[in-house]
Amino acid sequence: MDLTSKLAAQPGAEPVPGVPDAWHWSRMIFSFDAVVSGDRVLEMRVMGEYDPALARAVLELARDHAEQVFGGDRPLVTLDGLACPGWDFDTVAAVGPEVHEYHSQEDTDLHKATVALFPAWRQEFAGSESLAEARHQFDRGLQPTRLRRDPVPFLRMRYRNERTGSHSEGPDRGLATLDVLRHELSLLPGSPGSHVEWENRLGVIFRAEYDDTLTVHGPDGSIRTTGDDLVALADQSVLRPEEAV
Repeated sequence: MDLTSKLAAQPGAEPVPGVPDAWHWSRMIFSFDAVVSGDRVLEMRVMGEYDPALARAVLELARDHAEQVFGGDRPLVTLDGLACPGWDFDTVAAVGPEVHEYHSQEDTDLHKATVALFPAWRQEFAGSESLAEARHQFDRGLQPTRLRRDPVPFLRMRYRNERTGSHSEGPDRGLATLDVLRHELSLLPGSPGSHVEWENRLGVIFRAEYDDTLTVHGPDGSIRTTGDDLVALADQSVLRPEEAV
């Protein structure tokens, strides 16, 4: 399969200056950039605001570290070191055809050869994402085709509140946002038998429980705390996990 010809044949495709075997094209509100690397295609898609310098930086970092992108068995791979003036992204994320649907409708062979890229922040990933989690993050959690977005710090959690009746589904911790964690922690006081358990991107687990007082179980043992202190601890554990170990 001649991948270079397939990219060059995309409607309106033009070579990316200074990047061999790379092409740019646009369609409606989307911009596309892709580069051939061996028998694979590395592709970045952007909806709305677009910056060719950022797209080039993403393609070049992924191509230069293709062995990391292609060599493992993780459904989601991250490459640190992204830098582009005007943007504070520090990471490129890459997912394979088991996660994305690029070209799946019009060219199944190209779909199978394509790795989808997007700029991101290191704090958004743990490196242990399951296939289901990678799909969730790519489809909904991280808005990979939008450049103007806020970071979504990596977080898994589970909870049960006996007073409100709210609870997470299943026995495992699932992906969540920091706002959800803060909200459930704020509901713990006055709800005996309730708990909130969360895991940051380093894999460190915390569990807050309420009986007659709030107690947090963490890597340094158990502490009693107030509601305000509990939310501050949660923020630190997720936003600055290195300080919470």
